Amino acid sequence: MSTPESAGPDRPYSQGELIADAAVHAAAILAGVIGFSVLFERIVERGDLGDGLAMAVYAAGFFLLFGFSCAYNMAPPSPAKAILRRFDHASIYLMIGGTYTALLSQARASLAVVALAGFVWIAVLAGATLKLLLPGRLDRFNVRLYLALGWSAVFAIKPLAAALPVGSLGLILAGGLVYSAGVAFHLWENLKFQNAIWHAFVMVAAACQFVGVLQAIGR
Repeated sequence: MSTPESAGPDRPYSQGELIADAAVHAAAILAGVIGFSVLFERIVERGDLGDGLAMAVYAAGFFLLFGFSCAYNMAPPSPAKAILRRFDHASIYLMIGGTYTALLSQARASLAVVALAGFVWIAVLAGATLKLLLPGRLDRFNVRLYLALGWSAVFAIKPLAAALPVGSLGLILAGGLVYSAGVAFHLWENLKFQNAIWHAFVMVAAACQFVGVLQAIGR
């Protein structure tokens, strides 16, 4: 989750900024461990294999996102950091795909739902491959694609609204709005603690959407 237009920040981060950023990542990962434990416990109680597989994809996307982001942003400048940047950016796509998998698993199968799932995963795999094999290429396009993928659920809003509780749908929407608002800080590189603030927005957005998914599973 670094700045897409460059291999790293335009300015070196202070020790305080790095500590703040590390704290945000640690909080997100710890919350994920607790949250997904509760989610899978609920799925075990229901005994739904399909939900279990969908949520496993969701969990993988979540921990890959915050794990690679933490590794990349905490690593000192080195060839390894450049490689971690590739995985950091690719994991954003996987998180988007995992979140959609969790949500769409709760909707009744329909042409709109199947088409959206297919479109999302084709774009996710293409985008992740691009970031891994061609780092630094089409970075501005990738930022737009992240956002476009995140909001593509509007094309299946009717089946999602029918399948999800109102509260879940509201939390999913809130997460999208928080993430979109955070992009302003993502681009504001001269702001003190900019990176930590951006990642905090991502964490809050992920939390909103996670609670939305949890409510849908528990309905």
